[in-house]
Amino acid sequence: MRLSDILTAERIIINLNGRDKYDVLERMVKIAKTSERVTDEHDLLKKVIEREKIKSTGIGGGIGIPHAQTSGVTDIIACLGVSEQGIEFDAIDKMPVHLVFLIATKERTISTYLGLLSRIARLFIDESFKQRIIKSVSPQEIINLIIEKEKE
Repeated sequence: MRLSDILTAERIIINLNGRDKYDVLERMVKIAKTSERVTDEHDLLKKVIEREKIKSTGIGGGIGIPHAQTSGVTDIIACLGVSEQGIEFDAIDKMPVHLVFLIATKERTISTYLGLLSRIARLFIDESFKQRIIKSVSPQEIINLIIEKEKE
């Protein structure tokens, strides 16, 4: 599965900000809710926060991938928040997060879920690509960059 298969321009937030990572997660879930795939926004937020409390999903390198498996979605969904200034996210490298990918899948779809998490990590290991995403001025520009990168 490619990220471009599930991430839409409507679910990309440019200039993401918030008081703390939980405020950011709430904003991300509100964007996710715009999809017909989200049937229970409250359960999705609850599961994302529960997962975050176990261990931060700030994987380092300026990337956070909050995620959850929940009955509150009917199929996999992805959202992206971009913050040029960075968000304190308790990342493993103690650095601010600039890209926040919210991923949600229905329960018991572990292979799809893990595959997508791995795919995101591989795509964004390229620092110059990551910087182009952070500096993008529109959600459509980000989608186009991801599609091009996935062709490599």
